[in-house]
Amino acid sequence: MGEVFVRLRRGRWPLSKGLLVEALLPLGVPLEAAQAVAHTVEERLKEEGRKEVGPKALRQVFLEEVAKALDQGVAERLSRQTLPFEEILVLRGKRQRPFSKGLLAQSLEEAGLPLKEAHALAKAVERRLREEGVRRISARRLEQVVAEEVARAKGKGAGRRYLERQAFAGELFVEEEGGEPRMPFSKGILAQSLMGIGLSPEQAYRLAREMERALRQEGRRVVGRTELRERVYQALLKEVGEEEARRYLLLRSLRRSARPVHILIGGVTGVGKSVLASALAYRLGITHIVPSDAVREVFRASLSQDLLPTLHLSTFEAWKALTPSLLTQESHEARVLRGFLDQVARVAVGLRAIQERSALEGTSIVLEGVHVVPRYLDHPHRERVLTVPMLVVLHDEKLHRDRFLLRDRETLTPAPRKSTCGTSPRSASSRTTSSAWPRRKGPPSSPGRTWTRRWKRPWRCWWPTSRPKARGWPVLEALAFPLLLALAFRLEKRLPLWP
Repeated sequence: MGEVFVRLRRGRWPLSKGLLVEALLPLGVPLEAAQAVAHTVEERLKEEGRKEVGPKALRQVFLEEVAKALDQGVAERLSRQTLPFEEILVLRGKRQRPFSKGLLAQSLEEAGLPLKEAHALAKAVERRLREEGVRRISARRLEQVVAEEVARAKGKGAGRRYLERQAFAGELFVEEEGGEPRMPFSKGILAQSLMGIGLSPEQAYRLAREMERALRQEGRRVVGRTELRERVYQALLKEVGEEEARRYLLLRSLRRSARPVHILIGGVTGVGKSVLASALAYRLGITHIVPSDAVREVFRASLSQDLLPTLHLSTFEAWKALTPSLLTQESHEARVLRGFLDQVARVAVGLRAIQERSALEGTSIVLEGVHVVPRYLDHPHRERVLTVPMLVVLHDEKLHRDRFLLRDRETLTPAPRKSTCGTSPRSASSRTTSSAWPRRKGPPSSPGRTWTRRWKRPWRCWWPTSRPKARGWPVLEALAFPLLLALAFRLEKRLPLWP
């Protein structure tokens, strides 16, 4: 016979012997004895031909087998409890819903408790309710029980603050559009969105607290996503102005796009691709940033130098591994470019695989690195994503050299040879060739010097304040939001993102 299912209000679930064991262990029953009883219960149900059993019937069978195998006293103590496979219903007015440790842990996290402590307290609350035999409990009484457990673990002041907060189980819900499940209102998530448009953490959390306070004063329990967004927009208009309010709407529309976003950031070494990638990923809520150097290192570890010699040299020295007969009639610049493109073609195999996997899974990614050349990254699932290619170019050679010096100080590595600095003919030719590609192929080029003139106030990124900054880093920080504006404009006008 197959599995035995337990029928609950929310559907049916496979019988879990672990839940039966979990009910016996707190009573001092040894693990092996508890496992034997659970096995006996399952076998009995199968012998009786029960494919589906309700909580009441399962409770009766469980208590009978405990009385036979263990002791009548254990069975009596167990009968006074709410067993793990039985639901505890939380009553709020005429509505009732099953008790959820996850929602309770989330409310404890929002009260300021660390993740592990929040989940431990949620388990303690559930254990107390089951030991007391609670089957139904009002939301107000449950909140008092939670406050008592918080006070027992953290002190009376913490329990009092939790009661004043009145946020158990998402008392204030955000209603999604299109019939999606409601989500508890979170000040932390709202504050994170506000920090993403450039507000300081103090300002963002203050606005989030004021928004929650206003909704509670109105007696609201459910607020629509669109209404909440409009309220935040109006609050930003009064607090910081129209520009930041418009940024918030643009950022929210991008984050809730139906299609995932693939951002491709290319450019030579030292122009700030990684900084720009981190800034864009933070603002768009993208959690996957893939540097092309990491893909190249995987290939180097997997493929021998004899098989792919250009892969085992630096990007702009890969030409040295090419066949000499191909290089005799070419200029030095053409040789460097040929070697570079050969290495790009090899690394692009891995980058395309990452793009295809992300497109099929519907996840957004940022690909950044010197090997990110859009014409090598075409894939069959391109229509499923919004692909945004861009190239970062730095024309100031002295500024480029300063970037290398800054990297040396941060990584404590020896200074690079002069041939790899911004003043070398090889790097200069690479910059010239790279900046010429967008004019021929289409991806936007981002010349660092002009952005500070176009945007009077730099778009600040929240980098650690102890990080030393060379001249020009604010320029890269100013790139993030203008690029977001360009992306939003293309989406709004339904312009093609790929040339």
